[in-house]
Order: sequence, then C-alpha cells, then structure tokens
Amino acid sequence: MDTQFMLQAIELAELGPYSSNPRVGAVCVKNGIVVGTGYHRGAGTAHAEVEALAAAGDRAAEADLYVSLEPCSHFGRTPPCTQAIIQAGIRRVFFAQLDPSHEAGGGTDVLIAAGCEVTGEIESERSNSLNREWNHRMRSGVPFVTWKFAQSLDGRVAAKLGERTAISGLQSQEFNHDLRSRVGAILVGTQTFVVDQPSLSARKPDGSLRDSQPLRVVMGLRDIAPAGFLHLATRDPKVALLTLAELGINHVLLEGGPTLAAAFIHADCINEVISITAPITLGAGPRSLVTDSPLMRPIKITSTFTLGSDLVQIGVLDSTV
Repeated sequence: MDTQFMLQAIELAELGPYSSNPRVGAVCVKNGIVVGTGYHRGAGTAHAEVEALAAAGDRAAEADLYVSLEPCSHFGRTPPCTQAIIQAGIRRVFFAQLDPSHEAGGGTDVLIAAGCEVTGEIESERSNSLNREWNHRMRSGVPFVTWKFAQSLDGRVAAKLGERTAISGLQSQEFNHDLRSRVGAILVGTQTFVVDQPSLSARKPDGSLRDSQPLRVVMGLRDIAPAGFLHLATRDPKVALLTLAELGINHVLLEGGPTLAAAFIHADCINEVISITAPITLGAGPRSLVTDSPLMRPIKITSTFTLGSDLVQIGVLDSTV
C-alpha cells in the first residue's frame, strides 16, 4: 500500500461537481505504476472506480485499486462498483472513507467474499472533509445548513426594517456567489423574498450565470407563487429540510432574514455560520438575529480572513456542548 496513490485518488475526487452524490476519485495501480484513473462527474455518470477500470482495461487484472470512498454495493442509476471491481480481477482494494449510506454501504464485505483483499480508513479525515455535507445527510437524514449573513459593525443587516441595504463589498459578493455555486439550495423566507426580490443565483463578476446553479427555495405560509423558485409552505425548519433531503440536497445556504435564522436556531438546524462584517454602522436597523435568548450552541471558529475591507468569520457549531 502506498499513501501517495490514495492522495491522488482524493485529489481526483476534488475535480468532481457538487451534486446529490459524493465526490469520489479512483486510481488503478499495477506493479507500482498507475494504469487508470477516474472520478465521478455527477449523478447518472460512471462512478470513479468504473472510469478508472475502463481506463486500465486488461491491465486491471491482479492490480490494486485506490478509492476515496468505499466502493458501493447497490444498484442505483448505475450498477454496483463492487461488481465491476470483481469482474476486472482487482487483487487489492484500498479506500479512504467508509460509505455511511444505508443503500450503498457494505461494499467491503462483498469484495472480501469474492476474494479481494480490502483495507480501509486510509487518509479518512481528508476524504470525510471532502464530502462533509453528503456525509451529514447520509447520517442525519437532512441537509447540512450554513447560515450566511452580512452585517454592519453594530450588528445591523439593513438601514431600516423592510428596506434592502447593500452592506458587503465587491470581494465579499464574489465570495458569496462562489459559495452559492457550491451548495444544493439557497433558502430565504417569504418576507425576504417580497422585500428584496432576490435572484438567489450564482453569478460571475461580469453578471453572467455560473455553470452550477442552486435550487432556489422560499419558505413560509404567505400566499406567493414565485416563478422559478420552490415554495415550501411551512414555518418548520425540520419539515423544510426533510423535503429538501428527499430531493437529494446535501447543502443548504440559509440567506433569509433574522426571523428565519431564529427559527432555524430554535430548531437546532444550523451546522455552520458565515458572518461578513463590513466597516460601517447603520444605527437603528434590524439586527442579524431576532430572538429573546441566546439559544445557539457555542461556535468553534474555523477560519477568519478579510475580503477587501470586510471581515469574514466561519465557524461550526460545537457538538460537544
């Protein structure tokens, strides 16, 4: 076993798109030489293992296969990867992360029963991080939720209630659009939708749309019919997230106002917070959060940096508290 091949598989996985499926890479190695590589290119396409085996051809016989995720063992849109591995005559399989899903997990037992040597949990921390949001949905049944908001130095999100106010700078806005292109859905409340009329699209600096666009979601009981948006007629965050999970959404970006954010905090449905603080003061406008008590669990800051004159802080909720 050579760790460098697993790292190569993980690097290949990083090339894959953000979709309902995990990002997976595979490297086929024979006599210390890479004979085939592949990565998953999105739902419905060949899995990484199949792509790598196809590239290797006859050279896959008696070779080793390095995969960033335990090979799947179920029939979905494509046949199980375990079947392709066995048919190719792979001798040994190394993988980084166990598959946490109920449907596709268990590939290790299938491969061992067929005579393959299997070794797992190699560079598992990096692979788990790569598929953080998908892992969360597989284990919890609901999408991973990132609450993102921009605020002034005095904690305001607008100059006054019901008025849209530009707060963050151009670099922060570009950061936001990059983030939007990497999530499955963006969620706002009906109040934000009516007041701000947001596009919730991921755009390039020139204003054109990026290749990857999120599902645009409005949540609330107000009678609206937003064209091009999914309207979830509920005020319950858990109901909304279960609906989005059924659609295969791994990552939800919460961009709603302070009332919607409070609802998600009350329901303990926020996993990550991104705050962007601009060097301005707004005085009497609404604050970033409307709640009577500090209900959110402590936040562990994982990253702090500046974008232009804005301060960005990213943190995850501390699960140990």
